[in-house]
Amino acid sequence: MNLARRLLSGAALAGLLLSGVVVAEGSASAATTPVVYAAHADGWHAYRKPGSFYFGNGGAPYFTNLTWKSWGANSAWGTGKLWIHKSCTPSYKCGFTSRWVGVYLSLPRYHGSTRYYDKMSVELSVSGKLKWEVGYFTAPKGLTSYWKFPLIWPYL
Repeated sequence: MNLARRLLSGAALAGLLLSGVVVAEGSASAATTPVVYAAHADGWHAYRKPGSFYFGNGGAPYFTNLTWKSWGANSAWGTGKLWIHKSCTPSYKCGFTSRWVGVYLSLPRYHGSTRYYDKMSVELSVSGKLKWEVGYFTAPKGLTSYWKFPLIWPYL
């Protein structure tokens, strides 16, 4: 009887210790998975798997309906809709048009102790051909941080 109690106590203790290891490991991996900053044109505000990205005000392009297929330690991949302004003047009267977009986040860096994705590669269709445009998270001293892309994207 005494031996049975010891075995049960040992098994219960081992189970508790192992569950603690699993919980701690899950917490550690969540803490080391990078975030993405400025998903809503809001500087150093951190997001994990944002459903949308806004790059500016007014007529700036933006993403919606983002679904993340992966979000890992070194990269993330998602797809959604890219919305761009139709070409007309004055711009406040112009509507938006949408198309499919692929978003690839990579190049993790640190801001203090927080890992974040610094590079965004955007796959989009231009005249029926898939094209990649690359932007970087930019944080000028004394100014609000933002995503910087070539001036011509996505109006190619």
